[in-house]
Amino acid sequence: MTTIAAPRRTDTENPNPRAVMGGNRPPLDVEARHAFDEALEEAKPGLRDRIDQLIAASDRATATDAESAGRCGELVKQIRAAAKVVDDAHTSTKAPYLAAGRAVDSAKTELRGPLDAAKVKVEAKQTQFLREEEAKRQAELRRQREEQEAAWRAEQDRLAAERAAAEPEAPAEVAPPPPPPAPEPERQIIRGDYGAAVSGQKVWMNQVEDYELAFIAVANNEKVREAIDKAISNMVRGGVREIPGVRIWSDVKASNR
Repeated sequence: MTTIAAPRRTDTENPNPRAVMGGNRPPLDVEARHAFDEALEEAKPGLRDRIDQLIAASDRATATDAESAGRCGELVKQIRAAAKVVDDAHTSTKAPYLAAGRAVDSAKTELRGPLDAAKVKVEAKQTQFLREEEAKRQAELRRQREEQEAAWRAEQDRLAAERAAAEPEAPAEVAPPPPPPAPEPERQIIRGDYGAAVSGQKVWMNQVEDYELAFIAVANNEKVREAIDKAISNMVRGGVREIPGVRIWSDVKASNR
């Protein structure tokens, strides 16, 4: 009886990605979470239960006299100690992933940096050319408008002379307003050999020349107000106690050492 062997998998075939060396490794996010849990347990066994206890204790805590306020201080110290363990485990667990991310960022920058610089270099050459072309286009538009206005004035003068010759005693008529200028033609689109389209795009630029006047114009902008609040807070923390337009006062806040 003839036996036909099953075909063997060759090296050129794509194997099951989880059936190769290291294929049982969990997804990176699952692995990172597991590594954090291990670091947490190694640093402080049973910390998760302890955290639940501290949170429950914070709900029960009261500060109605010096003694109870002191107990609250002890509770805060314990909470702070637990938080430090969590932060340390987070830092140690995340370090290799951060290093790996920085390595990938560096590899990307090695390629993107020169590419971005090359793109800026080429676009600068395009911009210079398009600016020169735009200057020529605007000069031609001015010339055409001047010709149209000159032709309109000549026509008005001719009509006025005809009316004066036909009716010498008639009052001079008010000339109609000149026709509006023709709309600007669309900018030419330049086509590359492989489908690229290049055209000049009008952009509005700005440069602050008087910050005091500019501030008046943008004072109601939300981002400006956020920046002002941040600057004022930094000044007050630094010891400034009088700022025009700002109310500064002292308050009491719990501090546990």
